[in-house]
Amino acid sequence: MHIFYVHSINSTQDHAKALSDLHLSAVSFWVQSATQTKGRGQRGRKWESDLGNLYLTGCFFKQTTIPGQLSIAVGVLISNILKARLLNTELKIGIKWPNDLLISGRKYGGILIEMEENIYVGIGINLSSHPENHLAAMPAAHLPTVIRDWLMKKIIENIDDQFLEIQDFNVIQQLWWSFAKDCVNDWRLREPINGDVIGIDSLGQLLIKTADGKITARHQTFTS
Repeated sequence: MHIFYVHSINSTQDHAKALSDLHLSAVSFWVQSATQTKGRGQRGRKWESDLGNLYLTGCFFKQTTIPGQLSIAVGVLISNILKARLLNTELKIGIKWPNDLLISGRKYGGILIEMEENIYVGIGINLSSHPENHLAAMPAAHLPTVIRDWLMKKIIENIDDQFLEIQDFNVIQQLWWSFAKDCVNDWRLREPINGDVIGIDSLGQLLIKTADGKITARHQTFTS
């Protein structure tokens, strides 16, 4: 797996796309930057990108992968890595649908999946600092005891072309719910939930059970 390290770029996601345009799409690769000047999250939201945090994007061939499944699977993978790392602490790893990573109810990271000719898996994780945005729907946090290079190595070791061919999403669904169920009441989604969250379906859509017993699915969008 090729890894491109840069000190400062607009965003790892955009840089990975630019490298693909230079015919590097013949191989899968990762881009990691110390800082970003135009880091972004879901729906183009600004992603604060100070030194010391992890900004990482993987570029992979487009396969039969369902993007909603991939977003969920990457979140579960990172959560499992950090759960093992923080096992002897009181910190509790959680997940907020569709792509937020939580620690004791506060957001420490996020995932951005974009689909073009290739699949771009963007990961941003606060390790040395976090933004102080008191107007945000979810308060932020960082993980000062987690070493950036160690975490990056763990992620890259586990996310490859084979990972994208998700074989058994049923297992991932169960793992995702184990991280999500205890913090559902703290979520703040763009569209309010009228009912109870009961999990995700086989496409990675959020399942909501309304007062009359009906179950509806809310999907996430993936833009280029």
